[in-house]
Amino acid sequence: MVLFVIFIIFIHFVSIFHASVYNACPVKSDRIETRELYVATCDTRSHWKEFNAMKVWNVSGAELRQQGLSMINVCKGHDWGRYGFLTKPMLYYNYITTLPKKSIRGGDVFVILMDSDTFWSVNDINKIWNRFDCARGTKNLVVSTEMSCWIGRYCTNDDLKVWYNDSSVSPSYSPFLNSGVIMGRIDSVGNMLDYVIRNNASYFITYKKHKFDDQFAIADYAFNINPNEVALDYRQQIAASCSVHYVIDNQEDGWPFVCKGRDGQYHLSCTDRTNAVARHGHFNVNRENCQAHRVLSSSMPGKEELESLSPDPLIWHGNGAGKRSFLHLAHQTFKCQLNRMNMTELQHMNTFGR
Repeated sequence: MVLFVIFIIFIHFVSIFHASVYNACPVKSDRIETRELYVATCDTRSHWKEFNAMKVWNVSGAELRQQGLSMINVCKGHDWGRYGFLTKPMLYYNYITTLPKKSIRGGDVFVILMDSDTFWSVNDINKIWNRFDCARGTKNLVVSTEMSCWIGRYCTNDDLKVWYNDSSVSPSYSPFLNSGVIMGRIDSVGNMLDYVIRNNASYFITYKKHKFDDQFAIADYAFNINPNEVALDYRQQIAASCSVHYVIDNQEDGWPFVCKGRDGQYHLSCTDRTNAVARHGHFNVNRENCQAHRVLSSSMPGKEELESLSPDPLIWHGNGAGKRSFLHLAHQTFKCQLNRMNMTELQHMNTFGR
């Protein structure tokens, strides 16, 4: 009996060591906020293509704009063809240099940089600050994460040794950096972008074609160049990826997705489970506030992995294998927001799409 109890305790601590259930940080309601926040995205498409790509981002962020949050598409009117993926950090950096060094209340200035295949799931700026402070610890910069490893190509064992040699660092099943959403103090973000731009020649990688990859560069900056400055949003509490990967014993689907298993080790061939959890209603939209969130049931596949992540992230990102689920979730959010605005899709297009 004693040995059995010791075994149960051992298993409990091992599971905690590998990952743990997400618990939200307490809200600091008594804080007088002096910081100021700006938001930028990057989409070079124009006319109706731009409108269609940005409509959910714009509509879902309407309440935040009403609270004074400045949002801009810094890539509007620019050509992606000349510099490829280097366009994004270059234009982000130029934008950051135009921001004030201090807020009108004397506080620091921060920025969120988010890919255009994102949308908002929050209507209160104070909640953004709370999640940021929770995710960053003592650091000034937070980068989003995902459940599978990508650096412009699928990660290899050698890549894991360079950046992810200790799987216990992540308290969740989302240990891999994703550059889709970045939040931080403008000097910290600016320093990172400046490094990436100046050293871009070191971050060209070959997958189908030879090209610069910003996620490759930012991962190296976060883990090897300036790790004391960069925190990872391991709980996906700021930004969630719609791409879901985890280990299923004796099952592979032929893709070299790397993910973290329940044994605490990295596995080099993990299944794409995005559609499986979507069929169980994992991605859902609250019809009252139109915010997307996770739903977990006792019978849901991957429950242990998914409950290590925040159920109500501030931003949703449609990267990788999660693109189809993201588009459906984004469309449901868009329709819900239009219903709150008492507008049809045609009325919205005629009002904002011209």
